Amino acid sequence: MDTEINIFKDSIHQSWLNLVSHLPKIFLALVIFIIGLLIIRLINKYAKKIIISKSDDPLIADFILSVISLVLTVLLFVISLGILGFDDVTNKILAGAGLTTFIIGFALKDIGENFIAGILMAFQRPFRIGDLIEIDGIKGRVIEMRLRSTTIKTVDGIDAYIPNGSILKNNLKNYTIDELMRNEFILTVVHDERIHQAIAIIDSTLNKNEFVLKTPMYDVLVDKIENDTVNILVLFWYKTDEVRAPGGKLKTDLQLDMYAALKSEGFNLPTTTLSVEQIEKK
Repeated sequence: MDTEINIFKDSIHQSWLNLVSHLPKIFLALVIFIIGLLIIRLINKYAKKIIISKSDDPLIADFILSVISLVLTVLLFVISLGILGFDDVTNKILAGAGLTTFIIGFALKDIGENFIAGILMAFQRPFRIGDLIEIDGIKGRVIEMRLRSTTIKTVDGIDAYIPNGSILKNNLKNYTIDELMRNEFILTVVHDERIHQAIAIIDSTLNKNEFVLKTPMYDVLVDKIENDTVNILVLFWYKTDEVRAPGGKLKTDLQLDMYAALKSEGFNLPTTTLSVEQIEKK
């Protein structure tokens, strides 16, 4: 029993001597690691300024900075282990990097999928911040883009966080990629011989409005002729970046102007004159 205790004491003593002898290396490795982290932070800060000055794309900037930070951090970790004398360990780490990547990738499959999707989106650019998009039944303005998820503010003010993997898997609609939007509504008038005059009045109202684009050109079409009414389909384009005439307000103004113009010319309008249905198409 005494022999075993002595062996244990000798082992503890030898371990302590080894620790003391390696303290300079441990201290040096720790100092280098801390200084390295500070240098990496400064490099990222400097690189961010350069990338932002060259490109206004936050997703690409985030991707490049993430890659730079990851590579430098791994390199710093390997250097620190080398200072401590763990050359065999660093070699094994580098040799087993492929297997480790596979294991981590399998365990974090969803996170990796969203990350890769974010990288693809950074170069494909299906939308940008401020665009009005619809994905998987969710419609809203893009307010933030990250490598793993995209945040949009829906039309009713809710912030929706959508994984980038879902964006690539589902059908995506971008209503404002070229800053153009088409809106339409149906105007119903009582059937009589002056239907061409009614169309001319509607056409004139569209032509006078400064926010209705002339290129692409608006259209006034007969949608349906029933027993005593005629449904006239009005289609018009407007700029989505025109803050003085958002789509809903412009549609309302046009309907009111057309209503007043038709009434002033003696046209009779049924009680269901204006459709409350709003259809937005790209």
